Amino acid sequence: MTPVILTVFVLALYLHAQQVESTARLDFLWKLQATEEKEEMEELQAYNRRLLHNILPKDVAAHFLARERRNDELYYQSCECVAVMFASISNFSEFYVELEANNEGVECLRLLNEIIADFDEIISEEKYRQLEKIKTIGSTYMAASGLNDSTYDKEGRSHITALADYAMRLREQMKYINEHSFNNFQMKIGLNIGPVVAGVIGARKPQYDIWGNTVNVASRMDSTGVPDRIQVTTDLHQVLAGKGYQLECRGVIKVKGKGEMNTYFLNDGPPSS
Repeated sequence: MTPVILTVFVLALYLHAQQVESTARLDFLWKLQATEEKEEMEELQAYNRRLLHNILPKDVAAHFLARERRNDELYYQSCECVAVMFASISNFSEFYVELEANNEGVECLRLLNEIIADFDEIISEEKYRQLEKIKTIGSTYMAASGLNDSTYDKEGRSHITALADYAMRLREQMKYINEHSFNNFQMKIGLNIGPVVAGVIGARKPQYDIWGNTVNVASRMDSTGVPDRIQVTTDLHQVLAGKGYQLECRGVIKVKGKGEMNTYFLNDGPPSS
């Protein structure tokens, strides 16, 4: 009997060891799978945050990420003094044609996408950190500065001069694009300053935008402007002239919904010292 008992005992030990090893392997695989799933989830969350930051300003995105939001909840913020810019390629509609040679207009849109991408790359530079791209409307690029506490410079008004510098940079960029694409795109740029209301509209595909008379007048500065010139209001002229920017008076123009307005052209920045 002793050899049999010994054999059974050894067999039991072997089976127990096999079970322990199998359990350890399963535990290792479960932990490995859990770690991989956690890493994938973190990567997905980071990707979603990047997407959200491309749709909304960082401070607005942080607001939505920090708390649950009802679909009908309105996010808005009143801003005291925002600089607003509209920059439009006024003759793009003449350039856009749907022909077999340009893939039914796709190549025209491809060039427009490259132009807008250039503008996006410029606005992402550190010197323009106070600026926020609002949206593109066809071939019109809309941006603003001073929309939150971290970008609004109440005393130095640096957010205003930053947008003026950006407008002049876009004007130079358009000249560069024309030279290298053998086109003759004409850009009109309009600037204005004043109070706005910023907010997010929509539960699905939320849209960040700004509203107010300041925005409407900035749009009018663009639409009533002159190709390859930057038209600004009297209020903005006072700020920029005080900073040494070079402007010239255009005179009185008729502005739809506003009557007659005295406007100025922004020609250059402060003289180099």
